Amino acid sequence: MNPARKACLQEATRIWLDQPSLGMLETANEVRVGIRGQRSLELKELPGVETIRKWLLDAVVAGEINGPVEDPRNRKATRSRRQGQ
Repeated sequence: MNPARKACLQEATRIWLDQPSLGMLETANEVRVGIRGQRSLELKELPGVETIRKWLLDAVVAGEINGPVEDPRNRKATRSRRQGQ
């Protein structure tokens, strides 16, 4: 596995443990900030937020990591259609 991707997935997992309802884009931003300070010889190039976001989405779909938990306060109310329209 790509060392940068691996570091990003580990950081995202850590972030979601503390903030389970944080969305993908916010998490990708936090991951980028978090791994910026951890850069080693293996992580010469820091990926962009969109790349990190795609890695996170792909990993969640593949079951590699658990994604964010939906915050019920952020759910949009659905309106039921009136009968007879």
